[in-house]
Amino acid sequence: MDDLPDFGHLGVELTREFRGLRLWLPLHLHGVRAFERELDEKLDLAAYLHRHLADDPRFEVPWQPDLTVVLFRLRGTDEDNRRFLAEINSSRRVYLSSTTLDGRFFLRLCVLSFRTHADRVEEALGIIRSAG
Repeated sequence: MDDLPDFGHLGVELTREFRGLRLWLPLHLHGVRAFERELDEKLDLAAYLHRHLADDPRFEVPWQPDLTVVLFRLRGTDEDNRRFLAEINSSRRVYLSSTTLDGRFFLRLCVLSFRTHADRVEEALGIIRSAG
């Protein structure tokens, strides 16, 4: 009996709900290294975006990216920033979200999709700069 494989380690657990299937299958198909490469790329793109926004005097970029989330705002009022967000999102090429921290309105750009690469971040920067 000891020479038989433990089939529980070779397949998914099907006796109850398995919420991790969406992660389990890609990990087994592509391996951990593929996920590491993608995450490294997204972290680098967020750092690149942060650096370019921080170098532009029109923007406030008070924090380093939190994983792949970059927070920034126009120097101005919250209402200016709400209009700024609406103008960026009206391009229909990028979608930014927002949050309020310490009573101030910030725009959030999250570099996360496996389809997002440097060309898309450059396009987003162009849209942000032209809207600002």
